Amino acid sequence: MVNVEFLAGTDPARKRDEVIRETTALRGRLPAELVRLQVEEFNAARVNVLQVALASPTAPYRELERAARELKARYRGSVLGFLWSLANPLLLLAVYSFVFGVLFKPARGQGIGDGPYALFVVSGLFPWVWLSTSTLEGSMSLIANSGLIRKAVFPAEILPLVVVLSNLVHLLLALPVILGALVVNRMLGGVGGGAVSVLFLPLVLLLQLPLVAGLAVGTSALTVHFKDVRDLLANLFTLLFFLTPILYHLDFFGGAFAPMRWAVRLNPFTPFTQAYQDVLFFGRIPEPFLWGQMLLVSLVFWSLGAALFDRLRETLAEAA
Repeated sequence: MVNVEFLAGTDPARKRDEVIRETTALRGRLPAELVRLQVEEFNAARVNVLQVALASPTAPYRELERAARELKARYRGSVLGFLWSLANPLLLLAVYSFVFGVLFKPARGQGIGDGPYALFVVSGLFPWVWLSTSTLEGSMSLIANSGLIRKAVFPAEILPLVVVLSNLVHLLLALPVILGALVVNRMLGGVGGGAVSVLFLPLVLLLQLPLVAGLAVGTSALTVHFKDVRDLLANLFTLLFFLTPILYHLDFFGGAFAPMRWAVRLNPFTPFTQAYQDVLFFGRIPEPFLWGQMLLVSLVFWSLGAALFDRLRETLAEAA
């Protein structure tokens, strides 16, 4: 952003044309995609200001840049820094292994088989944390950065997307903990996990990304206008956690509890949880129908979130 200030006695139209000519000349010396001209005129304290916005050469990577800055800011002053992204899931895995492997051993069967129950849980839990944390933090991202979205040339949708990407980094750092635990379990003669199925893990992550991004972007715009959205989301995710097959397998619902199976299947995150458990815990490739479900859910949520954000875009700066 370049501000060109001049006294009120100066002809604004003439000054504006001069600035446009100079900026256009600059555009001719640089690649066209790196220079964007946007001129804003306003009067403040008898001083006219022309704002000329030039796109940064790194504009295509601004989401990644902001995500990297957010991660650095989160761990600034911390002794372990990014190691906490490994320590937290490792501690969580150790706690689950002790509680469900030593203190309260769950009954075998019901779809889980003979694999370690703790690994079954964390296979679906860590992706759920990415979804819920990104949505809750993303819903407040515009309010927390209200000063930025009041700038005419700042694309506000970057803020919730940065939250999604930074939390994705935490998930990517946690996945080696799960994979390492599965390898150790196999070396000790246990069952679960598979080398071939893990190759499909990036595809599951890629399919989940539009779902998480759509929720974060859509709720961020809603929260600007309705401050209760954040609290509603927190309670909704608490309910959805128990309607997601993370602590149990779908086969758990049989007999008199069979109707609950349909309630769980209606949860849009259920196919993703099943896919993660397939590729990580069971060592099998998800069925084609499951891939279709994930693709459909992601496209729907991204489309709805993006459409809602565009609908409310013009009022965000005023309401934030």
